[in-house]
This record gives sequence, C-alpha cells and structure tokens, in this order.
Amino acid sequence: MAKKLFWVLLIIALTVGMSDTAEGEPNPSDDMAQSNNARSKLRVNLRRRSAGESNFTERLRGAVLRSRRRMNMIEAFVKQRIAGRLDIETPIHLGDYEYLMTVAVGTPPVNFEASLDTGSDLIWTQCMPCKECHNQSTPIFDPSKSSTYSTIPCSNSLCGALELSKTGCNPDCTYNYGYGDASYTAGELAHESFSIGSGNNSLVTSIAFGCSHDTFGNFSQDGGLIGLGRGPLSLISQLGSKVDNKFSYCLYSITDSPSQTSPLIFGDTASLTGAKTIQFIKNSFNPSFWYIPLTGITLNGKAVKIPPGTFDVKSNGVGGMIIDSGTSLTYLTEDAYYPVREAIASAIDLTPTDGSSVELDLCYNTSGQVTLASLTFNFQGGVDYELPVDNLFIQLPGNLLCLAMNESGDALSILGNIQQQNFHILYDNAQNSLSFKPTKCDSL
Repeated sequence: MAKKLFWVLLIIALTVGMSDTAEGEPNPSDDMAQSNNARSKLRVNLRRRSAGESNFTERLRGAVLRSRRRMNMIEAFVKQRIAGRLDIETPIHLGDYEYLMTVAVGTPPVNFEASLDTGSDLIWTQCMPCKECHNQSTPIFDPSKSSTYSTIPCSNSLCGALELSKTGCNPDCTYNYGYGDASYTAGELAHESFSIGSGNNSLVTSIAFGCSHDTFGNFSQDGGLIGLGRGPLSLISQLGSKVDNKFSYCLYSITDSPSQTSPLIFGDTASLTGAKTIQFIKNSFNPSFWYIPLTGITLNGKAVKIPPGTFDVKSNGVGGMIIDSGTSLTYLTEDAYYPVREAIASAIDLTPTDGSSVELDLCYNTSGQVTLASLTFNFQGGVDYELPVDNLFIQLPGNLLCLAMNESGDALSILGNIQQQNFHILYDNAQNSLSFKPTKCDSL
C-alpha cells in the first residue's frame, strides 16, 4: 500500500532568542526582543509531497484508510472523555497526517518536521537521550546542547493541562500520551525557543512542549507534532496575542499539481473580507476540538430529511460536528450519512459501481463530473457553506468518480479537508469564530 499523501509546510528558522516570561523560563532579557515582534504576521507555504507513491488511486486509497483510522480514534477519544476516563490524550495517530510543518527548536536552532493538526493540542518532538525512538528524517533534538531549554515544574498550570496523561513530578512535569492503536510518547514538559516563519516575518518565542524520550508504535519518520486545537497547550493558544489569536489556511485540491503551494497564515494578514462567519460551539467534554454549529444539509436547494437534533452537541458531550485539518474525508453519523447518500444517489442519473479499490462507498463509472447543482451545509444564523462538485466528488483514473464522504460512528461528525479545499478558512480564537470564503489559493 502506498505510504501517504503529504502537505508539507517548509518553515526556515533563521533567528533565535525571544521568549515570554513564564514560570520555569529563566531568560527575562528575551522579553525586550519579543516586544519588537509583537503581533507578528506569519506566512508559510504548504506544498504537497508524494512520498514514493506512484499513482493517484493508491495515494487516495491510503488517505481514505488513514481518515478511517483517524475518525475511529477521535470517536474513541470522545467516548472515553464522556465515560470519565482518559486512555488517550489526543485522538491522533502520528502516521495519519496530511500536513507537515518544519520548525526550529532550541538555541542553536535544530529543524524538525512535525505533523500539523487542528484536532489536538500538545506540541512535542523526540529528544535525546532516547529510551526508544522511531526513525525521523531530521536529527533528534538534544536539550543538553541548547542554552534556552528548561523543564516545567508540576506547579505550572500548563502541567495541569495534561490532565490524566501527567505521570509524575520529580519535580519536573512528566507525561505519557497513549494512542488508540497502543502507540505512545513519553517524556517531560519543557519550555524552549521555537522559530516559526521565515525572513522578516519570523517569530521566535518560548513554547511549552513535550520533550519525548520514549516513543513506540506505528509512527512515520516525522519528528513530532504541532497541535493547533483549542486547549492551553496548543500553538495558537500559546502564541495568543502575538498573532492576534488567529490563523488561516487555503488548501489546494488534492488533484492539483504537487508543485502548487498553499498558504498557512498567522496574525493580522489572516483576516478575511467578504467572508461568511459562524460561531464555534464549546464542548466542555472535548474542549480541544473546533465544534461548528451545523443544523442541516440541503441538496439542490431541498433539505435532506435528517432527524432533528442530529448535529446537536448533547448534554453528555456526544454529537456535533468538528472541523479537522487531519481527516481527508467528511464523516457523518449514521442518521445523517445515509439520508445524504440516498439523496445524492437519487439526484444522479447513473448506476453506482464498486469503489472498494479506494475504500469509498458511493462511486460511479464516468469520466466526467456528475450533474449536481450543489450540496450545502446549513449553519446556525442562516449561514451556508456551499460545496462545489469538486469538493464533493473525486475523479480517479479508470473513469471512477467517488463521493468523498463516509459514515462515522455515533459520537460526532467531521468536516474533512477535501471539503475545505479552495476555501480560505480563518480560525479566530479570540472571537470564537470560523470564517470562510471560496478562494483561489494562489491569489493569497
């Protein structure tokens, strides 16, 4: 099976030194340097990398399989939180990501490639000495060679944010994050200088991260993870006012040339004009996820018959829809998916064909796009997110056209990144809002 389809963030770290004053950060002189770069405007380019995969069908099949595993792990995470136990801190399997981000850590700076994910919080990288570490494409970070590394004591509030994954205080805050497939990463929480961005718009700041000395399981050659969820340990939460508490991205279609680059933007320039805006829903059971207020789905202007309340977040934390950069497909709970599937199939004058070669449920034998005006996600406040056909179906070699959606379990629905492509999407944590606008990404 093919390895996977990557989006790669190339971030060149050229400067070092700035940091915020916080408990366990013995570098107050860096505050002056940081003030010179307040409210930074950061922009990086994402490019897609095909890691040895020879054809689009195999790449898509791999992405679908990874999306299914990821959806299962997110669902397991939600159910564990509801049950009052936490076997996993993040629902993410490191090998399942679509985006990579290159950052620099330490003084002097050391580059590493990390999975970028809006569905989790913790930032971590493999560190020396390693009890057990997987192979990675860049040198493993050695904190003993960095002048800005400092461990975080258990008295720091960020240690408390680890919840049940915290394993000890000696006196440093240690953790063991387990994943749904028995993979794990373990180490200590620390502060370190991270360089993000390049050139005049680079930002070097102290970040709380997991320095992992022990990793085990189905990991790729990535060096760690960059969480962009809503919790206090995530990158956007830690950068905060330095980047106006917001970031945006615009993703090219998976069928576009791999040479195309897609922007990821932090700060002032992440703003959108003429966009539609919805308010995030906060789910106290799962505070790291970006829940969006979906109320219904329409096809060609007609409401799909989905039971009322299907997309509501229930009092026990079940339900709702999250937007997630790391899941390729959109997943709908059973009560929503099958009515949507039936409505789409009824609107298309073609006979469905077998899509098992790419692990997809609704496929047609055709070399052209189907006749389908639009499918629209309806959000609170009368805000509509209208999907063009290119965001709904994927054309594959061999005249195979497949719906880029599937059924999830009963815990939640997920808006995946295929349905986000060719939209400029802005996350504003301060305003608790998500804005979106159809956009040619190369125009940004």
